Amino acid sequence: MRIYRDIRTGMRIVEIDDLTFLGDRDYPISWLRRHLRHFRVKLALRKADRVIVPDYDVAVDLVRYYFFPKDKIEIRKKR
Repeated sequence: MRIYRDIRTGMRIVEIDDLTFLGDRDYPISWLRRHLRHFRVKLALRKADRVIVPDYDVAVDLVRYYFFPKDKIEIRKKR
């Protein structure tokens, strides 16, 4: 996850690469790290003006787990 502010527009942008830790119980991470990561993503989304995700599945997870509005999500392929 990366948080930054756009220089031209002044909008706060959050880039989220992966939310696998939320849905996959076999993900190799402790319960404490899982909750801390969830809390960090939740706080970043609360202040975000726009969210950039790499694919459609991550966008669906944002809407499903965090109830984030679809119109603020932008899907960009990684180069």
